[in-house]
Parts: sequence; structure tokens; C-alpha cells
Amino acid sequence: MTNTLIRLFIRDADNTRDGKVRERYGVLSGVVGVACNVFLFALKLVIGLLTRSISIAADAFNNLSDGLSCLISIVGFKVSGKAPDAKHPFGYGRTEYIAGLIVSLIILLVGVEFFKTSVSRILHPEAVQFSAVLLAILAVSMLVKLWMGAFNHKIGVRIDSPVLMAARQDSLNDVVTTGVVIVGMIAGRFTTLPVDGYVGVIVALFILWSGIGIAKDTLDPLLGQPADPEIAQSIEKIVLSYPEIDGVHDLIIHNYGAGRSLASLHAEVPCNADLVAVHEVIDEAEKHVWQQTGVYLVIHMDPLDIDNAHVTALREQVDGVLREIDERLSMHDFRVVDGERHINLIFDVVLPFSYGNDEKRELMLAMRSKLGEIDERYNPVVTFDHQM
Repeated sequence: MTNTLIRLFIRDADNTRDGKVRERYGVLSGVVGVACNVFLFALKLVIGLLTRSISIAADAFNNLSDGLSCLISIVGFKVSGKAPDAKHPFGYGRTEYIAGLIVSLIILLVGVEFFKTSVSRILHPEAVQFSAVLLAILAVSMLVKLWMGAFNHKIGVRIDSPVLMAARQDSLNDVVTTGVVIVGMIAGRFTTLPVDGYVGVIVALFILWSGIGIAKDTLDPLLGQPADPEIAQSIEKIVLSYPEIDGVHDLIIHNYGAGRSLASLHAEVPCNADLVAVHEVIDEAEKHVWQQTGVYLVIHMDPLDIDNAHVTALREQVDGVLREIDERLSMHDFRVVDGERHINLIFDVVLPFSYGNDEKRELMLAMRSKLGEIDERYNPVVTFDHQM
């Protein structure tokens, strides 16, 4: 059915890098989500009222909040698909994340309210009616949610949407919560304990857990995440495919919404190379990265004394010392200032974020000690960087 819906409603469906195509995918997912969730809300609310089951009612309003979430997602996709303008030159892509954050807040609010109601039911229990028909209807609800999860997963992967992947997880959570409700209904037939209230608490906790998870998934890109390792490796591989470029470092990728990324990196080139020729290579590499990854890249040239055998030997010595201290360490921008009493070795060291001030001081002492063992004139002048 998913492929049929895509074929009917998504024009040029394979061109997922196009903003309008991506928007159509998001709107389709939202419309399908609204339709399914409104249907499930009405179905479960009627059942909850007829059986006086707070857990089923909680599950019904969870579906209503899911429907509202789908509406917000539609708005988010429509706004994020707007073209860049003077106020927002990088586009509106992050609106999608804001929409996801609003969705998470709604889910959290619903979870808190039903947690309070379920606790009240435990303190003031009421009988819950049971029938095989109600059981069958809830089973149908689970099947609908399973399909919605698969639907959102397929579209979410296709357009690389964190909001739709969160919607997929939310649908799977709903399957679990409805299953817990069914268990509570069956258990209520064999005990006078307020099982319905306890099950309602479990459902509410699942709703809260889902809301927290979605909030985290949408806040992370808003606050700034590390670069996707696959994208970063692809960019570095493309740039290093040019023989005129000897190395790369300081790759930074800025995410302005799925499919909208800007990046910068430093490319190491021989200091004696033809500047005009290297500039042409840099331009070509930037275009190549855009064509292959969809990332708009700006490259800064770092001229290095690559052909100097003395500098190369010193660089290899320093790199060996760093690897001996911690194999996670790497360096770049290596330069040498020779002197009779001191040889300044100037370079940047890339550290994991786990390195604090104490670890940096210990690293500096270790570098000085080990380099001094090689030649007492070596004086490391180090700038610390972090992996991006």
C-alpha cells in the first residue's frame, strides 16, 4: 500500500534531494497519519466510554495527540520547504525540527495528564467491562499502528527525516501500549485489584518515554550534532581524490535541515605549487562534493612544506609520539622553526571531547618528555582542537 500511495501522490518520487518532492513526502505522511489516528481515537474513545476503562481512554487520547502531531508535521514540512530569502538565506529547513519539538511537548503533556488520571483510578477504582469484540477492535488498532510504523519508516529513510523516524517509533510505542491495555483488560477479569489504573500508569509512562525520545531527536540537530560519519568520510574521500591535495582537516558541517548542509574544511597543498592551478582544483573539488553529497562545501587552502625531507622526518617523529601516547590523537598544520638551541615544532593536535584540562596538561608534559628524549632541542608549540 505504501508504494501505491507514493506512486499516486508523489510526483518525481525518486528525486528526494528536491525540496518540493521532500515536502510532498512529508505532507503525504502527515495526511495518512491524521486519517489513521482520528479513526483510532474515535474507535478507542467509544470503547473506553462504554467499558469505563481509563487505560483505553488514555490510549485513545494518545492517538488524538498523534493526529495533532501529524498536523504539526504537515505545517513543518510546508514551511521547511520554503525557498531561502533575505531573512533566512539558508532556508527554513530547521522548521521541521521545531515541529518535532512541538510534537514532543504535546505528547509529554498528554502523558502527564493521563498519569495523574491513572493514579486517581488506582486510588478510586471502578469496574471495567470486558468482551471479545473489544479485544478484537484493539487488536485491529495494533495492526493499523504497525502499518503506520512501517509506512513512516520507509518514507523517513527515503527522505532522511528525523521527524518521520520519530513518528515511526511513536507508532511502535502505541502498539506496545495497546498490548499492555489488552493485558490489563484480561487481568481485570481475575482480580479485584485496580489493574486498569496500573495499566493506565504504564501507558502514561510509555507516552512520556516517547515524548522524551522525540524531544531529544529534534533538539540534538537544533543544538548542533557531530557530522554524520558517512557524509564526512565521503567528503574527505572526494577531496583527497585530487592528487594536488595532500591532506584534509578541520571539517565542519552545519545542518540547516535535512538535505541542507554547509561545510568547510582545510586542504593541505604544497607551498610551492602554482596558486592558480591549485585554486582551480579546489573549485572543482567543491563542485564534486556538491554533486555527490548535496553538501555545499567551502575549502580553505593550507600551504605546507610537503617536499622538504627534513620537515617530513620531523612530522613523522611527532606523529609517532602522539600515536604512542594515544592512538586516537592526530595532528595537522605542522611547521618547523629551526634554531641552534631550540627547534620549535608548531602543530595542532585533534583531541577527543573526553580530554579535560587535566588530560591536556598531562598530554603536553608527555609530548615534551618523549620529544625531548629524541632531541632535547625539540620544543612543541601546540594548539588543541576537538573532533567536529
